[in-house]
Amino acid sequence: MMSRQNVLLFLREDADKRQKEIAVRLGKQRSLLSEVQQKLQLLENYLQQYRNQAIAAETSGILGAQALDTRNFIHQLEQVLQIQKENALRQQQSVAQIQSEWASARVQEKGFAALARRIEIEQHELELRTIQKELDEWANRRPGCQ
Repeated sequence: MMSRQNVLLFLREDADKRQKEIAVRLGKQRSLLSEVQQKLQLLENYLQQYRNQAIAAETSGILGAQALDTRNFIHQLEQVLQIQKENALRQQQSVAQIQSEWASARVQEKGFAALARRIEIEQHELELRTIQKELDEWANRRPGCQ
């Protein structure tokens, strides 16, 4: 019985440790996702500003070479923005995967905890039965009970 408890205790502690490690990874990944999303928002804002500046410059009669440079820069910003969107999507997928791992580890840890409680209850019931048996034997051995 004790060996089973030791194994279960080890498994429970290991599952708890794993769940906590995954929770730390999840926190870091969420933080990284937040940073990526902030950078994405910043790039979108820059892109919009440059588009507005290009429109204003073209309507005010900016020179052709400057307009072409501005369009090329906007095109480069759009490419960087697309890369950042893809990065944000990968980060979101990573967060979702780690969150799923965490949920699975949490369920496993809770399962081991429930099993440990059940074993404790079984052991307690066994002890009660042993005590009752000893009391019955003692009562039957007393003089005058025979």
